[in-house]
This record gives sequence, C-alpha cells and structure tokens, in this order.
Amino acid sequence: MKNDKPNNDNHINSIRHTTHVNDQGIRFAEFELAGDEQDVSLPDKRPDTLNQVQETVDPAVPTKKPLIVEPQQSLDMNWGEDFRYVTKEQQFVQKARELAWHVEGETPFVAFKSYWPTYDQMTSDQFTWYFYWREEVRSGRYPDTDLSYLFVYFYELIHGVGWSDPLQGYEWMEQTWTAYRKRYAKLDTYLREWLYDFMIVHGLDMPIRETYQRFPRVLSAELKEKEWKRRFSLQPVELTWDLLLELLDYDVEKSRFYQENGRKDLERYAPKVIALVDSYLAKMKGQRFIDRFQPRPRQVKRPLFRSAVYDHGLYGRTVVLTVVSLSEYAPLRSYITGLVRLTENKLRELRGFKGRLRGADVVEPEVEEIITRYLKKEIQEQMEAERKQSLPEVQIDTGKLRRLQRESDQVRDMLLTEEAGQRAEVIQRELTRAPRVPLDDAGSITKDSPKTETPSRSRSATRSAPKKPDVFQAVMDFDADPYELDSIEMREQSDDADDIASSVNTLEVKQPEAAEGCYMESSGSADDSLMQSMGSREEHSSEAGVIHGMDPHPVENDVHTGMPTGMLAVVEQSWQWEVEDEEWQELAERLSPIHLEVLHALKDGLNRPGLQRIAEKAGSMPALLLDEINDAAMDTIGDLLIDGESIADDYIEMLETLKSV
Repeated sequence: MKNDKPNNDNHINSIRHTTHVNDQGIRFAEFELAGDEQDVSLPDKRPDTLNQVQETVDPAVPTKKPLIVEPQQSLDMNWGEDFRYVTKEQQFVQKARELAWHVEGETPFVAFKSYWPTYDQMTSDQFTWYFYWREEVRSGRYPDTDLSYLFVYFYELIHGVGWSDPLQGYEWMEQTWTAYRKRYAKLDTYLREWLYDFMIVHGLDMPIRETYQRFPRVLSAELKEKEWKRRFSLQPVELTWDLLLELLDYDVEKSRFYQENGRKDLERYAPKVIALVDSYLAKMKGQRFIDRFQPRPRQVKRPLFRSAVYDHGLYGRTVVLTVVSLSEYAPLRSYITGLVRLTENKLRELRGFKGRLRGADVVEPEVEEIITRYLKKEIQEQMEAERKQSLPEVQIDTGKLRRLQRESDQVRDMLLTEEAGQRAEVIQRELTRAPRVPLDDAGSITKDSPKTETPSRSRSATRSAPKKPDVFQAVMDFDADPYELDSIEMREQSDDADDIASSVNTLEVKQPEAAEGCYMESSGSADDSLMQSMGSREEHSSEAGVIHGMDPHPVENDVHTGMPTGMLAVVEQSWQWEVEDEEWQELAERLSPIHLEVLHALKDGLNRPGLQRIAEKAGSMPALLLDEINDAAMDTIGDLLIDGESIADDYIEMLETLKSV
C-alpha cells in the first residue's frame, strides 16, 4: 500500500514527503530532495518565541554550573593486538598451555561426547575427570574413557603441551593410540595421518611400524607411496595379495581360473614370484624393481593435522613434500602385470586347466624359466603333501589286540609245555643212570639216608611244588605280514649248563609214566620247578616283546648289523668349498657334510643309485636331500641350485672348488 499524497505540514517546498504502508500495517516515510537544498535558508526564530523560552532568574536560587568535560589523556592501546579476532583453536591452545601441569585427584568417570571437543564444552565433573585421567596416561596407565577425552589429549600433544622433546611427544601419541585403538577403531583414521604430520613438522625420521594387508580407503596418497617404497626396498620384497591387486592393470579376480579352482594357488604363489624375480634381477643384473623402474619425484602440498583442533599459526596450514609415485608408474605396473599373467599361465598348465592369457610376453625368457622351475617344484611338493594327507589314519582295534594276545598266550604255553616235556625226559634219562639221592621235604639231600628214593616220595614232592609265575607275552598280529621266525620266538632255544644244573637240584625223580603225563598236561600243569628256572628270562623276553608290540610298524633292521636303519651312525666326511661371495659362503655354512657330498656327486655326474647310497647312509631319501639344498639356496642366493637331479647350468662353475679334505 502506498500513499503518494504530499505532506502539507512540510514547510520546505523543495522536499517531497511520501508515506508508505505495507501489508502488515507498518508505515514508512520517503523523502525526496529537489537537489538545491544546500542553498535553502532556515527560517529565523521569532522574537516572541525567545521571550517565552526565557525564564525569570531568581537571585535567591543557586544557579547550576555548566557541565564542562575536560579532554582526557589518550589511551596507549594496540588496536591490532587488543582488538584482534581470536579463533577457537587459538583459545584452546592458550588455555591448554595454562593447564599443562594441572592435576586432579581420583574421581569417578563421567561420560563426554562432543564433535571437535575442547575444555569449554566440558562440565565441572568432566573437567575434573579429564585431568585425573590425563595424569594416569602420562604415568603409563590407561583407564577406560570416552573418545572425546582422547581427542582433547591428542590436540594438546599436537600443540606441544606436556612434552619437552618432540620424540617424547611422538611416543606418547603412539602409545596412547596403541592402548585404545582396539576399542576405538576410528582412531586409526586420524592417528596415522597426525603422526606422519608430527614427524614432518619436527623433522623426525621414524619408521612405519604398522604393516598393511590392504590400504585403508582414507589413507592419504603420501603415506601410500611411502609404504610402497618401504615394501619394495625390503629383501625379499614383501607384497600381500591385496596390495598386489593395486599394481595390476587387469582384474585377476574375474579370471575363470581364479574363480573355479585357482584362487588359492594365485594368492599363494603370485606374491612369491614377484619376490623371486626381484631377487634374481638384483643378483644377475644388479637392479631391483625400485632401481629399474624409478619414476621422477614430484612435489605435492599436504594439509597439516586435518580434522583436528589445530592452530595454523603454529606450523602453517600446508607443507610441501617430494613424493615418488611407484604405484602409479606405468612401466612398473606393466611389468608386474606381465609377471602375474605368466604365473597364472604356468599354474593353468600345471593344474591341467585349458586356456592361456595374453600379455605375458613382456617377461624375459630367462625370468620365465626361473618362474617355471619354481612353480613346478612347488606344485609337485604340494600334490605329494595332499596325497599323504589323503591316506587313511592307522586305527588300533583293541578287541582284535586282546584276541591276538590270547592266541599268542596259547602258542607260548604250547611251546613251553613241549620244551618242558623234552627237558624232563633228558633229566629222567640222566637220573636213571646215576644213583638215587633221597631228598627231604624242602628238596635238599638228606645226610643219613641212602642215595635212593622211592617213586611215592617223588610224586609227593611234585605235588608240593609251588605254581609257576605268570609270564606275559607280546601281542602278535597274525593278520599282518608274516614275521620272521626269529621275531616270534619268546626266548633262546639253547640253554646253558647252569640252567640244567639248577633244574636238576629242584626236580624230583619221576617215574616214566609221570614224565609222560607231564608232557601230555596243559600249560597249567607243566613242571613248576622248571618254569621257575625259566621265569626271569621269560619275563625279560615278554617285557621286551610288549614294548615292541605297542608299535604297529616295527622298525626295519639293517641286514648286516641288525640295528635299525635310522640308528646307523653317519660317517661325515670333511669338505672344503672356496667361495668369495658372502651369500655363497652363507650357503656353504648352512649345508651339512652330507649335502656337500650330494653336490659333489652331482657335479661328477653320479647316477640315481649313487644318490640312493648317499641318502641311505644319512638315513634319508634323495628327493628330501635335494629339496633341503634348494631351500637353503633360495634363502641365500635367491635361486634353485639343483634342477631335477642335476646342477643348474648357471652354477656349475661355482662348484668347481668343492672338494673332499
């Protein structure tokens, strides 16, 4: 609503006064000046008006003195400092330095949750708990607390509060992160970057103690490239499957071989192939991956202490870094991709998988040969191990063992009874030729009796003889392969003269029919005195048999010495190998004399039977000795020394100085 009607009360004709009223009833005034207002003279005040204003002055009433304001001295103020704007970060730093050594007594925990927390956001109870908790952390104790308290403490360390040496501040920050990172995984996102920035601004050269299986998404490019350089500088190169995927120019996980049955093989052998080739290039050409594929460094700007309450006036907003981008260097990525493609092709061939990948021709022929030999050996060993694991385990049937024990006891009793009868007949024939000697109840010779004895006396002595002791026999497996006759005998077949003499002194003279009855009786009624004379030897034999019977696979004995093959002493021969290279010297120290003998035999062109004889002397197998030599060679010189059953052509000259002493 607008009212354009001029105001008639306006005494100046050159000024146009207009009133506006909006929809809410608010009135606005608008003045339009004609442009020549500066020349308009103000109307004079009328005299009568002045008279009315003046009041009569009464002399009796005291007059008020006029208020006179004297000029004051100018204030000494620095407008740039006293009236400057103080940011939230600057206020935090100022207060943190004031409270750097403030300590509170033990107090209950109070929860605290805030986004970009500071002291101003704490209540009095939270303030008290924080400074009690901070002193505990500085003392090496880490009570449970909230994440916001941790951030306030890290903000203090970033600004140099509480420590006197930058190395101490770095260690406190890292130790506190380690103590609480399991509960608060969110700390990893910030502390990795803040520790790196702390190293930069203070000039610290601290190693990266954390190893990555896979780079986090939030990790900065500078830290990634620093980790790539560290891993390619290690000997051997350490790459996980997840890190290797970031260097490839194709998605290997979408390969048909990977998805069907080659996943385990690729994830296991591809990183090892990269390390193998890097070691080979270092040995043969003196150039590793980081030397052969060296990109130009470039400079980047890195913001300092991102997402922290940080005063930029302390160290600045950004810092300029020189970065070498290994992971983005095209020649390196192309060569690594070719190695992985070649590895997949070789694995497909060894596993009988159809189809081959293109793009593996960037790899040199000698490198391809090294990879082929390595993968062939590894796959053969893996298949042999899987075959052994597929064999059924040996299970012992206790019921069958008890049955076999009963049968062996019966055989033992039959043998002992038959032998006892034969001995009794021999003794009987000897006694019939000699005079009869009377014995008393104890079985000793009487003094006043004639040297003859009646058959009734002999039978009574036989009946009063004690029972034979129990004899334990070894368990024999009659269902297994037949044993040799010597292995199932319970004792020696021949007895010495002392055993016969002791038997004569303990036996009564028996009639021919009594001896015959003893031969026909079972094992329980055999000659007891004869069993006593045999007891100690039988018990010893039985105990030894029980120990042997516990092992279902008896140890094979050497045909010449009768000793177990594994127990034969190996006569080690002294060897001398003159090598100047430190790595070859380390290899010579790791190899045993039997390994050196194998190398010497292979150098001279020894055939497989010769290797078998050397392995038998050491109680081993040729294949196992060759694998042990290759394992030691891979750990020292970085290559396989033996190809099949012969020395690799590249290393024949190195073995010329190997000789026997």
